[in-house]
Amino acid sequence: MIFEQLKAKGLVEVVAADLHRANPLMARAQKDLKTAQAIVGSDAEWAYVVAAHAISRAARALALAEGVRPRGRDQARTLLQMACCLVGEEDASMVEDLYQVRKKGQQFLESADRPISLYELESTLNVAEQLVGAAAKRVYAKDAQTRLL
Repeated sequence: MIFEQLKAKGLVEVVAADLHRANPLMARAQKDLKTAQAIVGSDAEWAYVVAAHAISRAARALALAEGVRPRGRDQARTLLQMACCLVGEEDASMVEDLYQVRKKGQQFLESADRPISLYELESTLNVAEQLVGAAAKRVYAKDAQTRLL
């Protein structure tokens, strides 16, 4: 299991779960995903960036809810690896794709000269829907009160 390998390498540390931080972060990730879907027709690049943020926030919320935290260098990649493992997607290519989405979104924020194709955007939105949805199920399952809100 990739998660056990991450722990063995010292890239993941077990900490106390923090649902008070995880729940609002998960809610924001879901809101970001809806925003990205809503602005596809008007600004594809910005929709891509927002979807990338939804993925990152969902991964962080899941890690907080599960009581794990990335350590060392390249924590963004480790966080995405952890999230994929926790939702049952241990496919290394998916992790690499998510990491590239995060990188490309960050590059667009820093320099808006690189267009995003509609194919890339649709693919990213599909992956974001899967990851955010799976992460939300796990995060909200940890706190029964959240489901009542």
